[in-house]
Amino acid sequence: MTRLRRRQFNLNRRVLFSWIRPTVLGCDAENTGIADDDIVCYVLPFRSVADLMVIDKACQAAGLPRPVEPMQWIDEQRAIFFLGHPEGLWGRRTLRKQSARMSRLFFHQDEQDRKVKIVPVSLFWGHQPNKEKSLLGNLLSDDWTVTSRFRKFLAILFHPNHILVQFSRAIDLSTLMAEEADREKQIRRLLRLLRVHFTQQKQAILGPDLSHRRTLINSILESQAVVQAIEKEARSKQTTTATIEAKALSYANEIVSHQSYAVIRFFHVVLTWLWNKLYDGIEVNHIQTVKDLAQNHEIIYVPCHRSHIDYLLLSYVLYHNGLTPPHIAAGKNLNLPVVGSLLRRAGAFFMRRTFQGDNLYKSVFDEYLHLMFVRGYSVEYFIEGGRSRTGRTLNPRTGMLSMTMRSFQRNASKPICFMPVYFGYERIMEDATYLNELSGAAKKEESLFDIFRVLGSLKNAFGQVSVNFGEPLQLAPFLDQHLPDWRTPEQTESAAFSQACSELAVALGKRINGAVAVNPVNLVATILLCTPRQNIGKVRLLQQVASLQSIASGLGFSRHMTVTRLTPEEIIAEAVSVSGIVAGTESFGEIYTAPAPLPVLLTYYRNNTLHVFLIPALVARLVRQSGIAREDVQRICRGLYPYLQAECFVHWPLEDLPALVDQTISVLAANNLIEEQGNLLQPPGRTTPEYINLTAIAEIVEPTLERYFIVTRLLEEQPKQSIRELETNAAAIGQQLSTFYGINAPEFFDKSVFATFINALREEGIVNVRHNQFELVHGFAELEHFAQVTMDEDLRLHVIQAIHEQLDQSAVLPQASDTV
Repeated sequence: MTRLRRRQFNLNRRVLFSWIRPTVLGCDAENTGIADDDIVCYVLPFRSVADLMVIDKACQAAGLPRPVEPMQWIDEQRAIFFLGHPEGLWGRRTLRKQSARMSRLFFHQDEQDRKVKIVPVSLFWGHQPNKEKSLLGNLLSDDWTVTSRFRKFLAILFHPNHILVQFSRAIDLSTLMAEEADREKQIRRLLRLLRVHFTQQKQAILGPDLSHRRTLINSILESQAVVQAIEKEARSKQTTTATIEAKALSYANEIVSHQSYAVIRFFHVVLTWLWNKLYDGIEVNHIQTVKDLAQNHEIIYVPCHRSHIDYLLLSYVLYHNGLTPPHIAAGKNLNLPVVGSLLRRAGAFFMRRTFQGDNLYKSVFDEYLHLMFVRGYSVEYFIEGGRSRTGRTLNPRTGMLSMTMRSFQRNASKPICFMPVYFGYERIMEDATYLNELSGAAKKEESLFDIFRVLGSLKNAFGQVSVNFGEPLQLAPFLDQHLPDWRTPEQTESAAFSQACSELAVALGKRINGAVAVNPVNLVATILLCTPRQNIGKVRLLQQVASLQSIASGLGFSRHMTVTRLTPEEIIAEAVSVSGIVAGTESFGEIYTAPAPLPVLLTYYRNNTLHVFLIPALVARLVRQSGIAREDVQRICRGLYPYLQAECFVHWPLEDLPALVDQTISVLAANNLIEEQGNLLQPPGRTTPEYINLTAIAEIVEPTLERYFIVTRLLEEQPKQSIRELETNAAAIGQQLSTFYGINAPEFFDKSVFATFINALREEGIVNVRHNQFELVHGFAELEHFAQVTMDEDLRLHVIQAIHEQLDQSAVLPQASDTV
């Protein structure tokens, strides 16, 4: 640039940035993969002065080489080239023209020892997909045609804060040249790589064109499956086809979303304000994996479900990071006046809790979901069904997964990838509601007044929230392994399909838990609930926080898992500030207490991360008494692990368990919590702080093992009982123990938790059920022994006594002759 042109450019850039506030992503050396001694050149899909101003400002702010400056070490006046040039007054047509500078870069690379790296940069003015046949949408947003000068002007004028700039990973020219010797082929390959990249980038960020809602509904009603369902219902109800068509239309209007980027922008502004009010920060991890997959996959987000904030938070995080917000499956109970309309325009589609007895509704919903998938819309649904009131990952429901699999069988042209998401809250907004429900109150229906209750909670401290993206699951390879004939639906057996669907649900549950975020409240809640009266001195609390934090980090539970990086002192301070834990001072020093009914709520936060500490707690429990041989630890862990895995969705496969147990032993030994004496594992001295820490860690798994002992002992005492009777008896005994031993965990005597264990016993072949009674199979005695040896003696005897009393009361067994 000449001096005059440079001044004019800088002046124009200053004027432009006095109005616009673009969002810049990936503009740093780490993301682009460029080093200090690299020769850097940027590439844009179309020539645009406004685009050039924006990326020049971004590079200058990030300390990267500027595109308008001469390239270092080679004779080029600018560090940028373009793939196309707009033509005409309004710039609506694009002329593909091979850049002379791009061609010269190959010759520069031949002459240089340094690497020439080309950084693709994408800009989106308006940052929303096009609306099919929508004039206003065409004018104000980027779409799948080149952004004209007039359209760009309107986007700058009306949406100055909705301009997205995405810097991508640099292409190493030396690597490309090493793979192809012919110069013309090298140039053609680079052009092809860049064009494919920009196309995929646009797909990831803008998504497919949004159909008008009316057009989409017409497509649903005209589909073969829905037409057949209408005709079938008309015959069965002995009414006219027109009547049933009107009914199907009402179903479609009830279901279909009406995504509007004007509403999404509104939510973006409101939620930015809300998050700043609520949280000290939102930590997002592994988002780059999502960006990479979004370029060529249909993504289905499957988050854990902790709060109504979940779907707002995920859409916000995706949009804020330059990705298309998904269409979200929401319960019909959320289709409230005013709120339901806003949620629908933000991408929500509403569904009933059950489709049973209404095949027409099911057909309409199936077809809508199928259209979402084949048209490339990203979708979000919660496989747990409802929000978890206990903090655990609930047993997945397979309804949406089944519909997804059947849709993929119909049309697999677009690869589907499931993306597990974990939300780690230090405090949930519904804590008061959950506390009431955990204490026995009935679940309340959602209402419009919930919005005002949310606004009333803004004065409270909610700490930080983590959004962790987990290990993606590709549907096609999964089905190839678990349902080999899935590509020929007519040959797929119903039982095999259902089994594959159940296995998919479990796999996703494990991957959600594999992305767990261990935060300060999780750690302190876990420790306090291991104390008899939910109070602990500061010195001991500091030691136990440090131990748990070190165990979580040292185990390497999952590469998608995160552990708070705060110091133990900071962890305690953060937990006290948001959780309601009380810090006090006694004559012997500082003490931390969880006053009633807070311990009930703390079980929620402990359960969030319970699966991380199950194996360390089990090993600690086996070692703490008087020592144990390493092979015995391995054997007992092997015997109990399938049930721990089924209950808590632990993601380690069984074949990796021996290595996990060895790693656990090493981590505990590194923290001086156990001593390795050859093959013998010993606890530390009973008067040492390390022994106290070891016993506290051992308490984490105690309630789970108590439930296992209750069920196995009940079966040993009386196998002649039905599954329902066994669940009822076990829950009654659990409730009794909870009362006598002060177990502040309502899920301890929850029938569903006992049902999960009983079902796992059947799946493992430990018991059979025939003619409404259990048959104990080989291996049951060993399992009962494993559960028994992990129990404290007094509690074990209390359980046996309670079992006899319960069986007497239920009249299942005559007066027991055994005495304790």
